[in-house]
Amino acid sequence: MFSILFVLISRTPLFFLKAISFIFFLIAYFFKTSQLEVTKKNINHCFGDDKKLINKSFEETAQLSLLFPYVWGKKDNYKNLIDSDYLHEQSLKSDRPKLFFTLHMGCVDILVFVLSELLSQIDILYTPAKNKVLEQKLLKIRQRQGASMFPATPKGVKNLYKNYLDKSNVLIASDLVPHEKGVYEKFFNKECFCIDLIEKLSQKGTHDLFLIYLTKGKHKKYRVVCKKVQDQINTAEMNKFFEEAILTAPELYSWEYKKFRKLRPNKSNIY
Repeated sequence: MFSILFVLISRTPLFFLKAISFIFFLIAYFFKTSQLEVTKKNINHCFGDDKKLINKSFEETAQLSLLFPYVWGKKDNYKNLIDSDYLHEQSLKSDRPKLFFTLHMGCVDILVFVLSELLSQIDILYTPAKNKVLEQKLLKIRQRQGASMFPATPKGVKNLYKNYLDKSNVLIASDLVPHEKGVYEKFFNKECFCIDLIEKLSQKGTHDLFLIYLTKGKHKKYRVVCKKVQDQINTAEMNKFFEEAILTAPELYSWEYKKFRKLRPNKSNIY
């Protein structure tokens, strides 16, 4: 069922998919869905009452509901969504292994396929889908170009860490809220509970460290940004890099996630 749906969406012209997604946006806005309410609270918490950004952000969220299956359904469809010169000026051919950290801006699975294309090996930490049938399908899709996917579970992180010590290339989307271990740091000057895995891994000093993310490109496409940063950073510095990335196109960030759901015991949950 999922395979058929993905293939059908992948063969639909992009302009038509975006038109359908706008209808999704209007329906969700009318019914004031929980995702819309979380988006409002996050943006208001970080930027104040910015109704224009809220609308643009949620419109992007609605669009992603179709862009993800669009890239899942056909192997090279992700190339239709990004500028053709992606990573043209960035050399990834050094002998040292590479650690990439990213955040949820735009259709992030594009980065899985881009790095799978450019590198002979890449290990990726990800959050599994709750539906087992869908999870099996997505795992096969994400690994079809050679990536190795590791679930964000204690066992998955442990196995990823072993490979990291063996000098594997690694990609981690480290902007989400950790389930258990983490640290409190500032994000747009607001405290939140953050993943500190990039800090811990980068302190090993064994890998070149890169920030990679999607932002607005030409002709309504994404642009892949990949820049080398100092080899060792802490979590506060990581968040600063994320803030800089978000400010290039704040509507692309996934504000529908409950970024501030785990606050200190003496502080109220904003949701």
